[in-house]
This record gives sequence, structure tokens and C-alpha cells, in this order.
Amino acid sequence: MSLDGLEVLRLLDLEGLSQEKAATALGVSRSSISRTAGKARRALVEAIWRGEALAVEGGPVAVLKERRESVRRGNSLGSKEQSVRGGTVPENQGEIMVIAVPHESGSVNQHFGRTREFLVASTQDGAIQERSVYEVPGMQHNHSALATFLQDRGVDVILAGGMGAPMREALERTGFEVICGVSGPAEEAVGAYLRGEVEPGPATCGHHHGENHAHGEGGCNHGGGAHD
Repeated sequence: MSLDGLEVLRLLDLEGLSQEKAATALGVSRSSISRTAGKARRALVEAIWRGEALAVEGGPVAVLKERRESVRRGNSLGSKEQSVRGGTVPENQGEIMVIAVPHESGSVNQHFGRTREFLVASTQDGAIQERSVYEVPGMQHNHSALATFLQDRGVDVILAGGMGAPMREALERTGFEVICGVSGPAEEAVGAYLRGEVEPGPATCGHHHGENHAHGEGGCNHGGGAHD
């Protein structure tokens, strides 16, 4: 059983919270709570039925750093000076959509695989309704852990700067919409995406880590972004 699974069971079965309130407490979607609880209960029942020890596995753990609700409710964030624009307004505008951005000092972290924080914004009707910043120590360059973290928080869209091809392909296979070439303040990037002003940029590098290249780390010809 994962630590996340144990925490969800604690909130639901010990604290008696509804799935909706547990989702709010953890900053994830209700569907994520349902999936996580189902996996945790299955692990618990299997351990009891088979008479086996139940191991609670830690692994990489996301830590909620800060949360803010009703961020300029009714007014999507983002400056007209956002550096990437020209895309189309998301088709599911009006529905709840969760957007994740690699985060560093308030801006889009251009090194996706190295990021130690994510801004996760829940949006509706073109506006950020709630935003949380999570620290993700131990997940750097870990495709599986990052995908699981983002899935557990109900993320639909990832806005990134530089991202390596293996990371991008892994995330897209998992079902995320991945948009690279994004820069500037993280919350403004979310607002620009909601207004249809974000156009995907050529921010993917296809080489591997540890190799020596004449262009250097930031020289992949994608506007200052880097690989994962």
C-alpha cells in the first residue's frame, strides 16, 4: 500500500470525510480519491485474507507546500506579454480542468525532469479556482513517479519549458496533454493557456543524459529550455 493510499483511507475511514472533502484536503480530484482508496482497500483485504504482512511503501512523496483558493475568481490569470501564444482555446472550456506546471521561484522551471516543485491549478470557466504548490523530492528524472504524482492529482494538462523526448512520450502515453516551450511566471502561463494564447514550442531534446555535446546543456535550440 502506498503512503497516499494510507492517507486516503485515514481521511475516509477514520476521519469520516466524504470523498469530496478528502479530495479538497489533499488538493486532488474526487476521481483520484476513489482510485487511490480502491487500490488501498484491495491491498488491505489481500493482506488480511492471505495472512500476509502489509507493507506501506514510501518511495517519492509529494509534499503540499502551499495552497490558495479562489485566485482572482472569474478572471483568468496571465499577462498579454506571455511569451508563447497563438494556440486555440481548450475545447473543454467551462469544465473543471487541472493544469500542472514545473515550478521554480514562481516561474516555469525550464528543466522539467529536474524540477523539485509543481504548481497544480484547478481551473473552471477560464479562471484558476484553486492553486497548490507541491514539493516532489526524489522524483527527478523518474518518469513513473512523476506520472503517478500528476495522475493522483487529477492533472489533465502539463505546461512545460524544456523536456526530453523519453519523458514527454511517457507522459503522453499515460494520457496527459503535454505542451512544451512555455516560459515566464507559472500562473500567467496557466492563464495564457486558458485564453488560448499558448502555442506548443519546439522544446524537446532527443539526446540522453550524461552525453557530451558541443552545444552544452541549454543549447538545444528551443529558446533556453533544457532536456529532462
